[in-house]
Amino acid sequence: MTQSLKIPYNRLIRLDKTSTTPVYMQIANQLSNAIQRNIIPIDTKLPGSRKLAELLQVNRNTIIAAFDELITQGWLISHPNQGTFVQHKKNQIQSKSNAFPSSTAYSFPVDNRLDLANHEHRCNYFFTDGTPDIRLGLQEELAAIFSANLKRKQHVNYFDPYTNKTETAFKKQIINYVNVTRNIQASPANVLTTHSTTTALYLCASLLLQAGDHVAISEYGYYGSHIILQHTGAQLHPIPIHQEGIDLHALEKLCQQMPIRLLYLTVNHHYPTTQSLPVQQRVKLLQLAQQYGFILLEDDVNFDFHYNNTPPLPLISSDSKGMVIYLSSIGKSIASDFNTGLLLAPANLIQELEKHKALVEANKNYFAMHTLIELIEEGTLFRHQVKVNKIYKERRDYFCSVLTRLFGDSIAFTIPEGDLAVWVTFNYPVNLMRVRTLCLLHNLYIPTTLLYQNKKLTGIRLGFAHLTFEEIDCCLTIFHQACME
Repeated sequence: MTQSLKIPYNRLIRLDKTSTTPVYMQIANQLSNAIQRNIIPIDTKLPGSRKLAELLQVNRNTIIAAFDELITQGWLISHPNQGTFVQHKKNQIQSKSNAFPSSTAYSFPVDNRLDLANHEHRCNYFFTDGTPDIRLGLQEELAAIFSANLKRKQHVNYFDPYTNKTETAFKKQIINYVNVTRNIQASPANVLTTHSTTTALYLCASLLLQAGDHVAISEYGYYGSHIILQHTGAQLHPIPIHQEGIDLHALEKLCQQMPIRLLYLTVNHHYPTTQSLPVQQRVKLLQLAQQYGFILLEDDVNFDFHYNNTPPLPLISSDSKGMVIYLSSIGKSIASDFNTGLLLAPANLIQELEKHKALVEANKNYFAMHTLIELIEEGTLFRHQVKVNKIYKERRDYFCSVLTRLFGDSIAFTIPEGDLAVWVTFNYPVNLMRVRTLCLLHNLYIPTTLLYQNKKLTGIRLGFAHLTFEEIDCCLTIFHQACME
């Protein structure tokens, strides 16, 4: 049995009289922490309440309360006429009649594919699949507008669940912005706004798809979107991708073989290759949708990020038959809390989607809505987008120049006209999973979802927009060294 007097409790336990945590809980927390770290070993007899109260210079009742708490938690056990002792771990578990269960008593499906979405890391450097730099966001402007909205006396009216004034005004500004930037002739009745584009896609897929439906997707695409589509029970059919985009001959052949319910496609800045579908291909794609009657779900979340000429207009701007559903976002270049997903479609579909949205997004962020309304009305959002695009273009050019300098002809890539990433393919054998592991050892994190490797292809999508010039140098140097080992 360990002698408690050898343990310096007065140095082990530090009390903060200014803390809002009660003193007895401070003592209990620090004692339990010391027990877990084996600083106070199992079977140690603790000093009596009077002695410990003298050591810590607190009231004896405070020590008694701390002991009672630790006994309840299972860390200590009190033996009459013997004292209070640190309890063995197995006894701790057995003594907790109300211990929280470690697992369920029932089974449920586990989808291992979703494990890929866990991007936690502790590296100083990291690649993404193409995300904005939050350091360039409108922090001061957002804080000022948001704060002003909070202070307005009529802000209580925002929370009236029986009025849609705020949401109607929000949709009106969203439509004005989208119509001007994308040449879409839509009304507020044609838009669904959600907290994210993922939510919009999930709602749309859940409503339109059933188990057994046939869905066409691109051969390479965003894994999260494909999992959402597959989660409905639909059968996914990959369509090959070539230099000009999706293989429309292969798509038409598939349509002749089976009834295709929906085609999910990134027409502008295809994910992951960043290539945009040529105009002639877009016309043909719309014709195929009308001929075979499949829904054309157009994902265009990165429309605002374009650097050279006028960006190609989305398919929905040319759709007169109601075959296209347009998925995009607004506010992506500012703080993530203000990034809004939007879905454009004929009014009858939007009306039904609103019912489903009400089930999963009952609470509305009215203050964020009012903030975005002001940013759009005053032209601040548009001006900010122009500003950051200039910065991202410079970063894109520098990123590509460093890639060329380090890798030379051993890789192939096309400087993207838009988007926030570069698609890189390798001209020599390389194990990308091994490269990822080596980068991790050198303080650079690469998500597995950026890696595309099979018998025909070895490619990786590398985001550049979130990196400064110095960070680009560090990241690509580490990446290059890992590829060469």
